[in-house]
Amino acid sequence: MDMTMTSFNGHRRQRGISTLAITMLLLLILSVVVLFSTSVGFFEQRTALNENRARIAEQAAETGINMAGEYIKASRALIISNAANGWLDTTAGGNGWVSCNGVSNSATIGGRPHPCRAEPNATRRNQLWFFTTDGTGASLATTYLPYGAVGNVGGTAAFPSVVNVQAVLCRIDSSLATPACTLNPAKGNRVAITFISQATLTNEGSTAIIKETWASYTDASQSSSVPVIGSGFVKGLGNAQIVTNPNAGGYGVPASIWSPNDVGISGPATGCGTSNGGVGSFSSCQVGEYLQGNPLSALKTTCVTANNACGCPAISGSENNFLSGHSAGTKKEGIDILDIDGGQGTLPDVTFFPGLDCAGNNKSDLSDSTDDSLFEWVFNSGLVVNEGANTVNTNCGTGGATNCASYVLEEELGAQVVTCAALNTLGAAASGLYYIKGTCDLPGQVGSPNNPAIVVLEGEAKVNNTDFFGLLFVRSNNNSAVFKGVGNSKIIGSLVVEGNIDIAGTIDIIYDNTAVNSDPNTLPSNAKFARVPGSWLDATEGF
Repeated sequence: MDMTMTSFNGHRRQRGISTLAITMLLLLILSVVVLFSTSVGFFEQRTALNENRARIAEQAAETGINMAGEYIKASRALIISNAANGWLDTTAGGNGWVSCNGVSNSATIGGRPHPCRAEPNATRRNQLWFFTTDGTGASLATTYLPYGAVGNVGGTAAFPSVVNVQAVLCRIDSSLATPACTLNPAKGNRVAITFISQATLTNEGSTAIIKETWASYTDASQSSSVPVIGSGFVKGLGNAQIVTNPNAGGYGVPASIWSPNDVGISGPATGCGTSNGGVGSFSSCQVGEYLQGNPLSALKTTCVTANNACGCPAISGSENNFLSGHSAGTKKEGIDILDIDGGQGTLPDVTFFPGLDCAGNNKSDLSDSTDDSLFEWVFNSGLVVNEGANTVNTNCGTGGATNCASYVLEEELGAQVVTCAALNTLGAAASGLYYIKGTCDLPGQVGSPNNPAIVVLEGEAKVNNTDFFGLLFVRSNNNSAVFKGVGNSKIIGSLVVEGNIDIAGTIDIIYDNTAVNSDPNTLPSNAKFARVPGSWLDATEGF
């Protein structure tokens, strides 16, 4: 009996030891799990903090790119200049840009990859320039754009940062069959700039590098598709010679004069219950005839500077050597005269014109808000004119009391306002859009062959022995503007008048498309800059 009890008690004691051992083992496992979970939590916390700092650094670098982009926009006058120290100075070297030619795949400046390595292809890299502030790029600091500082980043965390941006310039030679970057392009009026931005969070050990390319582009310049346009009567013309736009109405369809009223080549212009005279001994012809054997390159040089070097053929009774004209008993109105003849002759009347004719009939497209007047049609600006009444609205601007045409010119198009007392501004160096408030006689030369000007005058304009390169627009609020031409003048571009055209002198009006004409080695005056899609990369080197 005693032995049995002893054996039972011993078994119970052994079972308690097993339970204790299992409990200890479970506690050990739980402790390991807790410690592991704590370690993972700390690791994830550190990872999250590092990712947060990395994102903040990248955002700081992105800010550097944006500020560099704003810098080139604000410095556009410097960037588009090919004068000394301009960004497009053909001598380079002295303007802060240094050639990338010969920069290797392992080149560095101050321990940082050379900015030219942003272009991985060595052949293309040799045709680029990199920016410096001293013309040498000997030290890293001299390769940074002077755009300003980013400062603290990260919101309320306010991490101090250092952000520096380098730049690589591609001057695109558009004269090539396949436009490409070249050091000194034959036609270099387009550029692309690659920014390399590096941001470092001070004392945080976080650094980010990104690069992105911005390129220049140009909005369509204001232009006319017909050399002479008048919303009133086109009369006189003196001994004018008009070189037509050969493709104004479509390929091979020329146009010289466009008016919603009778031009009156066959006799006094009629319509609206009055007689408005006729035209003098004028003629219109194609550019090839006007050149008289001179090369096309002479159209804006020799034909302008040398009297009688160019001109339309003499009008003859055969009527085969000119498009339209009037000389002695020979009178011919061809398809290049777009007007209203009231059913006379075999030529059709104008069915479309931006605005009203002299009788108040609306010839514009009623569904289009940008052709209610010549101003809206040329400058592509809607809601300027009160359709039907053909008067300019005066409800523009912040106060709602500004003449809408003036508002568009000054505020939306950024025209340079010129007074009659400062017409010397409109000399041979004039380029871009000008707005003259007043009635002025234009100077002896406006613009140049490679840099046409777009000049808007109010009320009345007069040329007298003037060489005008570009678009001359004479505007009014109610179709009452007047253009007068006397002396021996030339307009190489186009003439648009919201009113009557009355020419008494010898004037040549030679059509030239001012929307595409520009100096082949200077960015257009209205050049803008924008990001190139797909060019962003979070590294200095790469595709």
